[in-house]
Amino acid sequence: MRPSLFIAISIGLFLCPIAGCTHLNKHPSEPPNPPLKIAVGPVTMMAPISKSTTIHSFDETPPSEIEPTVRAQLIEEVEIKAQRILTEHLALQPGFEVVPFDEIRRLQADIERPQGKWDEERLRQLGRQAKTDLVVSGQILDFGAVQKKYWVTGLVLHSGAGLLALGFATGWNPAAIGAYVAYELPDVFIWGGGAYMLGWAFRPVRIEVQAIQITHCEGDIWVDQELKITVPRKTLAAFSAEDRKRKEVQLGVNLDRALEDVSAHAGEELRLQECTPEGRPAKRKTLPFLTLFGLGH
Repeated sequence: MRPSLFIAISIGLFLCPIAGCTHLNKHPSEPPNPPLKIAVGPVTMMAPISKSTTIHSFDETPPSEIEPTVRAQLIEEVEIKAQRILTEHLALQPGFEVVPFDEIRRLQADIERPQGKWDEERLRQLGRQAKTDLVVSGQILDFGAVQKKYWVTGLVLHSGAGLLALGFATGWNPAAIGAYVAYELPDVFIWGGGAYMLGWAFRPVRIEVQAIQITHCEGDIWVDQELKITVPRKTLAAFSAEDRKRKEVQLGVNLDRALEDVSAHAGEELRLQECTPEGRPAKRKTLPFLTLFGLGH
């Protein structure tokens, strides 16, 4: 392979996670007409949260005897907040008629709650009760730290592609390579979360959202995933000096940003699908290959 071609491919791999390759070259489609009626179901915390202190800033660390209760309460608060935020952002999309948050919470209470995320049958039941065209639900895959299973593939591909591109471009100049390694070293801490410096916060939040069609034929038709790692200084500047340092504030900002982007993608892509002779939706949008390595949008 020619060096110039290798550099181009490497740079492409390096930039894709940043630029959002799966949504490049997509033209906005016309809003649904008539509008699609949508129910926003539960958003479930799937990220491993070992301690409450990883997602909340306390003046005093909770005693060990109440730590499990505090952690469970905080996780539930995040799940409810995420469901409400997703409802609000989807309601802003042209052509979407979203069932109010309070009404869906009332309907949810009549359905047996599972351990972990809601299965497709429960979500279909929610959609039937709400008389909607679609049911949207979500999972929080990373919250405060990128899961270690993504580190080897995601972090190595992210940093390695840039290193290869720089190496071929500079003839593997030791000074340039050394400077790049020093520049990339903070990524280990960024991917692990837990950093706040110079007014910037590094609190990874990865959200995955799915949609199930109810009208005409039932089945899953759409999925999207967003990862937010940094919280810009100008965003945190809207909070008080004390609040901008708090983990729950920083994580809340990235949760909102991720859900806003997912909702925008839904506004462009989410439409009713035709039905197969077997009574299933004919098409289903899947996640891109790079998300397997923690390199989504």
